[in-house]
Amino acid sequence: MTSPLEDLIRTTLTDLAEEAPTVQDQLPPAERRARTRRRATVAMGAVGTLAAVLITAPLAIAQTGPDTPRPAAPTAPPTPSPRPAEPTPSPRLTETPAPRPPLPAPSTPPTPRPAATPSPVASGPATPPAPGRPVPVRPTATPSPVDSQLPPPGRPSPR
Repeated sequence: MTSPLEDLIRTTLTDLAEEAPTVQDQLPPAERRARTRRRATVAMGAVGTLAAVLITAPLAIAQTGPDTPRPAAPTAPPTPSPRPAEPTPSPRLTETPAPRPPLPAPSTPPTPRPAATPSPVASGPATPPAPGRPVPVRPTATPSPVDSQLPPPGRPSPR
């Protein structure tokens, strides 16, 4: 048997359960909000980067100054400047410059380098070492092979 208090509690809980609204699943709307927030964050990052480039590019070009060309500008062909008919001597220049030696012709092969000569090796130490100590050995030098015929300048090596 049940007491009247238990019946009252049971009927009250039943009434509350019938009046409560049904709860829908909250996961799909939360996922949708997270995707929207992620897209908005990526889009704002791209817009910020684009704005930084658009603002700083003209400032960087303006910082190069008027005497230097723009970084991406193509170079113009040099224009010949008009030369005076006769050179005018400078009043400060009293000595004539020394003539330059003639340059070697490109068709002449360069002279081969002399081979390295080994240095003489002493036959032994000047003073005998103390007993029980090893005798130091000096390394001997061997000449390195040198090509006897080098290709002329401007031509690739035959290797």
